[in-house]
Amino acid sequence: MIVVVVAVGLVLAVRQLNRDPRPPTAVSSPASASSPASSMPAVPTPGATASSIPFVSSSDGAEGVWTITKVSWSDSGAEISMTIKVTKGTLYGYSFYVMENDSTRIHEAEPQGWPDDISGGSIRSGQTVSGRIFVDMAKVESTVVLAHDNGMSPITALLLPV
Repeated sequence: MIVVVVAVGLVLAVRQLNRDPRPPTAVSSPASASSPASSMPAVPTPGATASSIPFVSSSDGAEGVWTITKVSWSDSGAEISMTIKVTKGTLYGYSFYVMENDSTRIHEAEPQGWPDDISGGSIRSGQTVSGRIFVDMAKVESTVVLAHDNGMSPITALLLPV
């Protein structure tokens, strides 16, 4: 029950972060300010979902960045490609699960035996691991959770693009 409450809290926090009510503002750099024919500055697309997030694990002190690089949907589920970069400490015993945003139904990542399967493990400081996970689920608005202890201790979460 506690895991569901924490996971729902993470989903709400991620959704709130992606719904910033302030309008995007353009930021000019010194190089673009001196160039009269510079192109338009990059402005975030309204409603865009985050695909990368820094993390700090309270249980082992690991810090780094987690990035979803690609999501491929099929009739049997979602194949999610990602990168985890650990910049401090060791990320011990990580795992993933996906929670449907409307129903809060949980789906665990299922190891597929792929050479680049990263559905669980440990990563030391200075290492970057790239690979895929598979989750058997319907294509619905969901949140992917990076966790410890087979999902019992959430670290952070990202919205899963549909």
